[in-house]
Amino acid sequence: QMHMLSNKSASQNVYTAEELGMQPAKINTPASLSGSQASWTLRVHVGANQDEAIAVNIYSANVANLFAGEGAQAAQAAPVQEGAQEEGAQQPTPATAPTQGGVNSPVNVTTTVDANTSLAKIENAIRMISDQRANLGAFQNRLESIKNSTEYAIENLKASYAQIKDATMTDEVVAATTNSILTQSAMAMIA
Repeated sequence: QMHMLSNKSASQNVYTAEELGMQPAKINTPASLSGSQASWTLRVHVGANQDEAIAVNIYSANVANLFAGEGAQAAQAAPVQEGAQEEGAQQPTPATAPTQGGVNSPVNVTTTVDANTSLAKIENAIRMISDQRANLGAFQNRLESIKNSTEYAIENLKASYAQIKDATMTDEVVAATTNSILTQSAMAMIA
């Protein structure tokens, strides 16, 4: 979730980033957010003031994190239907569930109930990925907006500088012309 971090105005005292509870942008490092499931947090300074930053949580999108805990919970909570398996067959548990890439597979389609549960898990994982993409897209749009705003500010600053420089040059030309006229008048009076 993207949010603006701004606690102090420009007229108040200046504080260090640590005093404000902010850290420089760190990528691929564990987040230190309490009560959050973020794998990484990216904070970017965006404003003229020291405390203006935006942050986005970047969640790990692998099977273990997308289905974290759900495989174990589903295996323990799934009801066993009589006659659904051969007699004496072992019911999959988190430890004996089919594995894929070394991770306990959260998807099991051996029974209708398991298939429906697996579909719900897959839908939830797709929703989590879509939400993450939306958050990252909003973060990207915000950064592009800030970049465009900064470019406009630079362009306006350059235009203002050029106008001031032109005005200064005009003042100098007027002063030089005035001095030239006064010098010529003085020479004419002397002659």
